[in-house]
Amino acid sequence: MLSVRNSIILRRCYSSTFQISNLASSNNSKIPSPKILKGYLDRYVVGQDIGKKVLCVAVYNHYLRINDKISKDINNKNIKDEIERIKNESSKERLNSTETIAGLKSLESQLKGKPPAIYNNKIEEDDDDLELSKSNLLILGPSGSGKTLLTTTLAKILDVPIAITDCTQLTQAGYIGEDVEICLERLLINANYNPQKAERGIIVLDEIDKLAKHNSDANVKDVSGEGVQQSLLKIIEGHKIELNVQRPIKSKDNNAPIEMKTQNFTIDTSNILFVLSGAFVGLDKIISKRIIKIKDLNNNQKSENNTTKTEQVRAVKTEEHDGKQSEHKVSVKNDNDNIQIDNKIKEVELSNGKKVSALSLTSPIDLITFGLIPELIGRVPIVTALEPLNVKDLYHILKEPKNALLHQYQYIFNQFGVQLAITQDALIKISEIALNEGTGARGLRSIMERLLLNINYECPESGISFALINKDTVESLKQTEYALASHVSVKYYTKDQEPAFINDIKLEDPELFKAMTKKLKH
Repeated sequence: MLSVRNSIILRRCYSSTFQISNLASSNNSKIPSPKILKGYLDRYVVGQDIGKKVLCVAVYNHYLRINDKISKDINNKNIKDEIERIKNESSKERLNSTETIAGLKSLESQLKGKPPAIYNNKIEEDDDDLELSKSNLLILGPSGSGKTLLTTTLAKILDVPIAITDCTQLTQAGYIGEDVEICLERLLINANYNPQKAERGIIVLDEIDKLAKHNSDANVKDVSGEGVQQSLLKIIEGHKIELNVQRPIKSKDNNAPIEMKTQNFTIDTSNILFVLSGAFVGLDKIISKRIIKIKDLNNNQKSENNTTKTEQVRAVKTEEHDGKQSEHKVSVKNDNDNIQIDNKIKEVELSNGKKVSALSLTSPIDLITFGLIPELIGRVPIVTALEPLNVKDLYHILKEPKNALLHQYQYIFNQFGVQLAITQDALIKISEIALNEGTGARGLRSIMERLLLNINYECPESGISFALINKDTVESLKQTEYALASHVSVKYYTKDQEPAFINDIKLEDPELFKAMTKKLKH
């Protein structure tokens, strides 16, 4: 009788291995594949295919790592509970045979990460001991190229909290400014004060390049540069951080003022994805100099007598509409001074003749030369660079994404009964102005606001039903070579003038004519 019961317990021990494993795996939330994540990003962000792929793979692997860790924690907890249950059962029934002991040892070996030999034909012995390392991300790219937008869009898709911190406001603890822990506090608040949810979130450290250490007076302590980089190391690598956060307390009386209570939280940063981003102005020049030195060295090795110097890195002038990058300088005269703002990113010609953005060739030594400390670079193994936006990109940003600026303004005008029509040539001209201003996609909204300011003022409750903006309208926005006006020449139409409005669109933009005709019929 005892042997029968012992064999039953033995079978329970071994079957628990599979049951517990299945239970742990079923608790993992499914993560969209990198292709699916990129498909979502394509709906909101124009271009930057390489940057999207790198970001999607990094995020996918990060949350696979989290799920794997959670699965193992659940598995270990369940095994502990099962061992205690079987020990208690065998103790009550005094079942201490060899079979029962063997079953308990099987579970205990699983708990230690060493599966029994019976499963070694399918599972590697070291798999349970394998711990996936954390991979944070550094995104380089000029202002307005989409660094923050990519990360925030992914956070919405994955439904995880995100906190964006401007590194220019950070200082070392004890000095005027914000401590580095403020990024964790913001993440916790965005997670509705739920530590478990916050620990699966994303923290964006924007303007990280502004923390580059300076080679100034060595006796002066750099509390907002290298000092902040040192303070970030512990948080980024993954440790338990204690926070004292002011949390609002709900009151039964809705009219009562909101009270704040200090509450202590412990946040484990091991599962938080840190995304560092910055424009890194001047890094492209550091990279191009390094490439030139390598070319010179290679040429000298090929022939000692050959004194021909390697071809210098050339800036590539790009056309406005074919997607190539354009070199442009904005000069501002101020009495005796002549200030030049250079907005281009250097390109490097490879040995095969292909030209690529210098930022795409970034190496750790370049980042160290720029001013980041090696310890910080070592904690951010994934580096990707976004391409500068050209006229074609800016044009598509205006009208193609799901939340496109053009659609937003057309919706606003519809609220007060005005159909807003902007021709293709006008959109291209707006993109050209934004490119010349050097502010990337962010500059588009500024230009649109100035362009539509007077129209937005005149149209409501005026009897105007249609407004047409063409290339001449955008041209009139340019008050001088370096400044934009707010009063522009726009074609207005009343409800009775709808045929004239349609006819003018047909002359200006046939594609817009088709779309507007279809829209007005409905």
